[in-house]
Amino acid sequence: MKPESEDFSLFFAHWEPQVRRYLVWLEGDGAVIDDAAQETMMSALRYWSTVTELQQPRAWLFKVAGQRLGDAQEARRRSGVSTDPYELPDRSPPGVRDAFAVQDDRLAILDAVRKLPPRQATAIALQVQYDLPLDEIAGIMGISTGSVKTHVHHARKTLKMLLGEDGEG
Repeated sequence: MKPESEDFSLFFAHWEPQVRRYLVWLEGDGAVIDDAAQETMMSALRYWSTVTELQQPRAWLFKVAGQRLGDAQEARRRSGVSTDPYELPDRSPPGVRDAFAVQDDRLAILDAVRKLPPRQATAIALQVQYDLPLDEIAGIMGISTGSVKTHVHHARKTLKMLLGEDGEG
């Protein structure tokens, strides 16, 4: 079934930026994010008849986005281009609190999230960026709600350590 171009255009305009924001939490390479976002939206087009039946397509889109991100990362590795977050340059603590320092802080948080194990990064990204309930995160990740709680807990603990927080922030 070929989608109505206007329907898919509206769908794309609404969801593609959200898919991209989600992927930014998990990957620092813009080209990999572009590939994964594009492939995700192409999958939505390919399975349009299924997608239009979903009451909340976000879970389907984010699950597919995670799969496509893994595919794009693997393709980069096979071609010899690293996407390892540990190879990102370290940031020195900002000395001046200006707009650039705030941006550096945000980038440091994203860098730290990208250093987490994949399931922890996914769980914390979905909770922080989209404020999703644990059961919806569980549905996206294909795991139990209890496992999501565990991943979020470990992610927060590791992020505090990576970002040098003393538990008050």
